[in-house]
Amino acid sequence: MKQTDVIAAIASPVGSGAISVIRISGEESWKIVNSTLNKKITSPTPRQIYKRLIVDNNGVADEVLLVFYKSPRSYTGEDMVEIFCHGGYVVTNMVLNTILNAGARQAEPGEFTKRAFLNGKLDLSEAEAVRELIEAKAENEARAYLKNLLGGIRKFVESLRQNLMEIMAEIEVELDYPDDFEMDKERIEKKLVMVKDDMEEIVKKAEYSVRASQGIRLVIVGKPNVGKSTLFNRLLKEDRAIVTSIPGTTRDVISEDINIMGQYYKLLDTAGLRSSEDHVEKIGVERTRKEINRGDIILFVVDPTQGIDEQDLEIYSIVREKPHIIIINKVDISNIPQEICNTFSEEKIVKISAITGEGLENLENAINDLAKVYVESLSGNVILTTQRQKELLESSLYHIKEAMKSLYNGFPSDIISIDIRKAIEKLDAITGRNFTDDLLDTIFSNFCVGK
Repeated sequence: MKQTDVIAAIASPVGSGAISVIRISGEESWKIVNSTLNKKITSPTPRQIYKRLIVDNNGVADEVLLVFYKSPRSYTGEDMVEIFCHGGYVVTNMVLNTILNAGARQAEPGEFTKRAFLNGKLDLSEAEAVRELIEAKAENEARAYLKNLLGGIRKFVESLRQNLMEIMAEIEVELDYPDDFEMDKERIEKKLVMVKDDMEEIVKKAEYSVRASQGIRLVIVGKPNVGKSTLFNRLLKEDRAIVTSIPGTTRDVISEDINIMGQYYKLLDTAGLRSSEDHVEKIGVERTRKEINRGDIILFVVDPTQGIDEQDLEIYSIVREKPHIIIINKVDISNIPQEICNTFSEEKIVKISAITGEGLENLENAINDLAKVYVESLSGNVILTTQRQKELLESSLYHIKEAMKSLYNGFPSDIISIDIRKAIEKLDAITGRNFTDDLLDTIFSNFCVGK
């Protein structure tokens, strides 16, 4: 899909640095860039580096290196230029503004990758992987996104699609020539079972891979003053949450990204669960309950100096339904009463001091053990990493199962074909064979400018 205008943007992080990169794309991208050079280059050799001065109305903007990429052998599939200038906010913007004043326009977020998609350089799952790879917060995530960028999802979807298209072709022949041809229901059933099994395996894995890519929700809970915020700060290795001896200090949920043993988590500190007449604190307690329900792993903190009371038991009755770890805090100042050991005798217990850091490594190992199912979901060749991909594959699987029901019940071929066609449509939406402008706007608006 050819674009008529030329877009430009800074493609590197803004700030002090040795080099900044400015990207320009569009049919007349070289013409615009060439008009700003002190020495013109009428016929640039693609992928050759040129050294020139960028000149604006006030004189030299910067001394730069330039590379021209000829369509279709570029990131966007269009003629494209990349300018390497000196780093720094002022110099980089001087160069960019010179290009904009020469006839280019400021690119919108994700517009370069959007053009790459529209020009057939990437499918939609690969385009999503570009953004995810840039934003990856852990190595295992980055490797998963790179597999998708290299076509992991696309190849899987195309394989499923090919099998379904072969089934559709056989059904269409029967519909067109009912007196001369009868489809082989046994062969079609085998193909549908094979497609269904492949889909179910990936959908099951996606329950964890999508969450792992978004950040496993690690929720710290407990009654007031057991050391939740101190533990939160200790895991972050910074004083993020306010810590006092006053019950109810934490009144809202505090969230931070954290990397534990190579896995990305969203760590949440919550308000202490207790009965309170304070309106603000009651809101915080209600939010804590919601976060427990949303959490993937719950860190239930107990204070041995206070012993086990009804508040602890009430909290325990909630968190025990989720994957959880019992954390006995403050072991630097207190022995552990036998009643605590008796109460949680069958549970995974980790003893720590959030103040000194004692036992922290054991806690991280325990967290890692519970997170294995998420970590392992990011391995393999096919990894769904967005809710959009997951829901579309689930919907396609639903229609495959409906087609199988129709086949088993002896329904006419045209009824079977309706669900198979719908299953193909959902697969096509994953890779972008069919799309809407609203969908593209939603996906690419989350990109950074310049990518």
